[in-house]
Parts: sequence; structure tokens; C-alpha cells
Amino acid sequence: MKNRYIRITTLTLATFLFAKDQQITGVSPTGEGNQKEFAFVSTPYLEELIDLYRFGPKDDERLLVSVHKYEQARNDLLSALKDEKY
Repeated sequence: MKNRYIRITTLTLATFLFAKDQQITGVSPTGEGNQKEFAFVSTPYLEELIDLYRFGPKDDERLLVSVHKYEQARNDLLSALKDEKY
């Protein structure tokens, strides 16, 4: 059975995915110090975005996100880390 969620521990990747309107379902501790993980709903598009972010050409237009949207996503995730609101 395929996992319903993909867990991300990298804030920059989580911010990118959140800015690309991917659904986050939770923030939880990983058990390793203060490190947290973000749980995203697994979809084919999410997996495509992760592969593109990690392995795609850095000049690919699908990697573009407006600065304002990226910063808002980052601030929301940092708030979630503090409050664990998701």
C-alpha cells in the first residue's frame, strides 16, 4: 500500500511545496533533537515537484515562485514550527 503522506524535514523544500499550494497536514517531531517534519498529502504532482526540486535543471520555469508567496509560505511554516498548529 502506498503511503498517503510524504514527510519532509527540510524547511526550504517544505516552503517550496507549500508555496506551490501543496496540502500540508501536520508538523511533528522526528525524535532527533528539535528537528521537525512536515507531512504533505501524497499526490503524483507532489512527487513530481519534489523530483524537480531535487534533481531537475535549476533554470526550469516550474521552480519559479513569486517572492511574496515564498516568504508568506516560509513565515507560515515557521509559525507552525513554533506553535505546531497543523
